[in-house]
Amino acid sequence: MSTSYETTMFELVHRYAPQSPAGRTVTAIVACLIGVPALVLGLIGLSGNVAAGLLFLLLSTVTLSVAGQLIRGVVRQANAASVDSIQDGQQTDEANEAPIETLRRRYAEGELDDEAFEQRLNQLIKTEELEQQTSERERMIE
Repeated sequence: MSTSYETTMFELVHRYAPQSPAGRTVTAIVACLIGVPALVLGLIGLSGNVAAGLLFLLLSTVTLSVAGQLIRGVVRQANAASVDSIQDGQQTDEANEAPIETLRRRYAEGELDDEAFEQRLNQLIKTEELEQQTSERERMIE
């Protein structure tokens, strides 16, 4: 039962909360600034005026649970963003690396055995030598 309550509370809070992590963080801070003093007043009020104490405890429970769900959402966003940025960075690095660097990386990761690595390395070296010769000839013609 608590899992469905948490899911419902999470969805409800995030439906009405600001979309940006900064907005959610500010809202969570404001909720904590209301909830913590309400909790203290509720606990103090229980010894004197029980009705007022229960009202403050109810207020603190609601505001602190909203703050908790907002913080949970911001943490989820941060975790998702860090994984996405790491994956994007790896894809960008792999797309920009030279063919020999790609070959070395694949060999280091165990995708290629010694023989396949040496064959492909020799092919790459021959290809680069041909490209250099072609570019030198083009420069001479110009």
